[in-house]
Amino acid sequence: MHANISINTLCFTPAALDTLAEKVARIGAQAISPDIAQVLPFGAAAAARLFRDTELKVAALTHRAFAFATPEDATAGRERLDRTIDVAADIGARSIVMTTGGRGVLAWADAADRFAEAIAPCAAKAVAADIALGVEPTSHLYADASIAHRLSDTVRIVRAAGISVVIDLFACWFDADIEAAIAEAAPLTALVQVSDYVYGDRGLPCRAVPGDGALPLDRLIPAIVGAGYRGYFDLEIIGQRLQAEGEEAGLRRAGDVLGALLGHARAN
Repeated sequence: MHANISINTLCFTPAALDTLAEKVARIGAQAISPDIAQVLPFGAAAAARLFRDTELKVAALTHRAFAFATPEDATAGRERLDRTIDVAADIGARSIVMTTGGRGVLAWADAADRFAEAIAPCAAKAVAADIALGVEPTSHLYADASIAHRLSDTVRIVRAAGISVVIDLFACWFDADIEAAIAEAAPLTALVQVSDYVYGDRGLPCRAVPGDGALPLDRLIPAIVGAGYRGYFDLEIIGQRLQAEGEEAGLRRAGDVLGALLGHARAN
């Protein structure tokens, strides 16, 4: 599998971290992106040993949502994110994937300003640890967990906060300004998440293996590479389509499709 491809453990049926790491290694990926909720019960030191033993790099650690809508939310959000930064450093994660948290009753612009202010101490801690904090765009159906839905809005948020972008193509491929947003986001990007969407799917999660759906990956992947991004492309395929095919078979096929796209993009 292409060296720049990682596999997100959210692709799999819930299991212990060692089982998930063994699956990722068996599929042939050289990097993994676990969830903080999978690492904590296993223990950071044990997880670090596990990744060394399986020869897996840690592309990213998924944190889920920050929180900032009230002063109390922000205090709790910083405490949780500080812990995740410590764990990320312990296991050698290169980045942390997160959403902003919901805005409550705040107008969007006020929420973006408050998020930047609330996360500032964590942003400084991450810089000191050489870990990129990355906010991903996500569906408006998760407005309770994020104010970042379009990629261009995500770029605006992270610039104000002094942090990074995670380009989740499933969440933003349909943006009217996606090509311009990719060019703007690329210098700030810590990770790119890749899956596909089949027209007619209505219930989340409904992600498909790259190449099976409507995402113009043959245009978007070269655009990201052409804009200068050289980091990991994380397979994050969640839902019944992958389960029906079989996790390992579907992820191998996804790796083949994405690897071919990356190879072509780098050659041109």
